[in-house]
Amino acid sequence: MAFSTRIYADYGMEKKTGTDKYHSLGTILELPDGREFKYAKAGAVALGLGLTVATPAPIAHHDMDLVTAAAAVGSTSISVTLEGTLATEDQYADGYIYTNDLASEGQVYRIAGHDAIDSAGTGAMNLAENDKVAVATTSDTLSGLIANPYSAVVVTPTTVLNRTCGVPATEIAALAYGWVQTKGLASVQVLGTVVVGQPVRVAGVTTAGAIASLNRDGSDENE
Repeated sequence: MAFSTRIYADYGMEKKTGTDKYHSLGTILELPDGREFKYAKAGAVALGLGLTVATPAPIAHHDMDLVTAAAAVGSTSISVTLEGTLATEDQYADGYIYTNDLASEGQVYRIAGHDAIDSAGTGAMNLAENDKVAVATTSDTLSGLIANPYSAVVVTPTTVLNRTCGVPATEIAALAYGWVQTKGLASVQVLGTVVVGQPVRVAGVTTAGAIASLNRDGSDENE
């Protein structure tokens, strides 16, 4: 099924949420005033209004060096064996499989969906429409799975785990879909005092999801 990567809508569309998926994760919504939002799915905890949200940390048993089955040129799926943590159905839908070592390394393919895979089990990653294997993989190929950055997003923790990806336009219930703002005027929770025109940080603070003034004289300078 094909999805548009950018849609234009009137004010209020950015506040629509629900458990049904209507767009590809990461789809851009642009309002008449130029503000932009991306389509995201919340993780197991609801996303609060005005809090920054982030991509969850990669899963160590999924993200690289997975034994990969041979796949001929033109194949529409690639099978991998997980290293210890199960994968739920479509956990990597709209995400990517990439070959990271040995034969045919360096390829990246978009994942359309997949069945649930047991811990240490083997499963096929079905590739996006028209995205077929271009260089054959072999039994020596090693691969990794990367979730879509807007899948299972969490309130930005106080310790950096992954990229910050936006601010919800309204509360998004656990496991529901909604829009997180990535561009333009936004309302964001602030911790302490910030100075107009000065940089802020989104992690390393005492309140998850809040922003604070950037302190450049220590551990905060990279956040």
